[in-house]
Amino acid sequence: MLIVGLVPMFILGLAFLRLQRDGLGHVERELEAAVVDEASSNVRDVFHGAAELATITATTLADDTRDADARIRDLRTELARLPQVSSIAFFDDERHFIDAIVADNAPTEIPPPEGEGFRIIGSPDDPIFRFEHKIAEGPVRFVVVTVPSSSLGTRLTELSLTRFGSAGDVYVVNDSKRVVVGKIERRDRRPPIFDVTEYPAAAFSSPMLMTSEFVDNGVSKVGTIRTLPAWRLAVVVERPTDEAFASLAKTRRAFMWTLGGFATISVIAGLIVTRRALGPISRLIRLVGRYSQRDFAARSEVHTHDELEALGGSLEQMADELSASEFELRRRAKIEADLARFLPSEVAQSVASGRGSLELGGERKRITVIFADVVAFTTFAERTSPEHAVAFLNELFTILSEIVFRHGGMVDKFIGDCIMAIFVDSKDAGGNQVARALMAAEDMHRFVESNLPRWQKEYDFAARLAVGVATGEALVGNLGSEARMEYTAIGDVVNVAARLESLASAQRTLATAEVAAACPDVEFTSLGKHALRGRVEPIEVFEVMS
Repeated sequence: MLIVGLVPMFILGLAFLRLQRDGLGHVERELEAAVVDEASSNVRDVFHGAAELATITATTLADDTRDADARIRDLRTELARLPQVSSIAFFDDERHFIDAIVADNAPTEIPPPEGEGFRIIGSPDDPIFRFEHKIAEGPVRFVVVTVPSSSLGTRLTELSLTRFGSAGDVYVVNDSKRVVVGKIERRDRRPPIFDVTEYPAAAFSSPMLMTSEFVDNGVSKVGTIRTLPAWRLAVVVERPTDEAFASLAKTRRAFMWTLGGFATISVIAGLIVTRRALGPISRLIRLVGRYSQRDFAARSEVHTHDELEALGGSLEQMADELSASEFELRRRAKIEADLARFLPSEVAQSVASGRGSLELGGERKRITVIFADVVAFTTFAERTSPEHAVAFLNELFTILSEIVFRHGGMVDKFIGDCIMAIFVDSKDAGGNQVARALMAAEDMHRFVESNLPRWQKEYDFAARLAVGVATGEALVGNLGSEARMEYTAIGDVVNVAARLESLASAQRTLATAEVAAACPDVEFTSLGKHALRGRVEPIEVFEVMS
């Protein structure tokens, strides 16, 4: 009876605490959203001002109706209007330094520009934001406006002190999740809030606001992220949960003291009753615990000759059935895993579960095909031993196959030093099949590039890949004979991909117009129309720009 009274009290207390926490959480989220928006506005104001100053500088320099001294005076006035900007530098067409207008206490050494647009340079401890503007004509061809991170850090520190009473609760990160403004002690590591939210780098290219709770070195915190897609940055506001929910902690302590006192009385009375009447149930609970740990060989210790003993026997029967079912599931999972390396996941699941079979036949599907070939492998094979050549191919194909699997594709076959992979639309793989194929091709190039120094040392071979990608309809299924069959694709799309691979040079990925149309977010360069062996009409070929 004491327990019956304790449970409602506990539930009501938890409900009250949850309501209070939800209310405080809503207020905290609104506060952090307001602060992160204010911080983002500060960053935008500084960056827009710097970008505008670069444009004004270019316009002023192009005004030949005024003398040089008057133009420099105007630029000094504009620089003084933006205290966060440290310098305006001028470079010629060869990126050689010409002159600079430098604010007080600003560094005089200014690196040359890299091109057009926004960049972050300098050391991780003191990064610098640069706005580089290219001028079409005149002796000055590049204008570089510099904003040191320390100037932005001062504004964010003041905002953090004003809103939260501490200096390090507002900071800025780049799309590599590294702190570039504020939080000096975090410059060498990724902020934990990004580990919890799994914030992708692609999210920095679009506006996004997200609030999350996380743990930082054992300290529970609540934080908010606001992206600045124009510069691929994000403003982060975070502070300890204990500070955000201080009043909730006091209420929780009062409730726990009250509940603890009542629970002590309940436990003392309950123990007396439990020892006398609930011993068999405790043993059954321990039996269920052993079953939950997958110890299905455990037997019931209850011998009371009543319903509890019958319950123990039922649990034993259940454990035996679960053990048999688990063995069958492991067997099916192994079969499915083995088949999935050679067949699409839906086909592998169907065969492993017994619903489908491996029979000759096929169906028309829209697929994307990759051919990846090792450039100059024939020359390498001529001057090395067969063992070395095979060892190299085994190592290469092992990783290339895993790349295909990771992007939801299927390895169709290995043709000498070439791998053919197929991508189809499926529920498990998800996403655009053409995009997945292009990502797989890019990962293949990166893998080969990262292993090039080791291969040059171990095999004396500068390996490079040439990749062809095509998409279209093909007949896909089990082809061959009853004695020997393989799951493959037949169609013009396969031939086109193979021809593109033979046309591609080292470290290049060539694709068709259909591939380019299916991935508008990927940058392509048209190489014009090319005649492919075996085709009457030439097709337009595109190169994927990495």
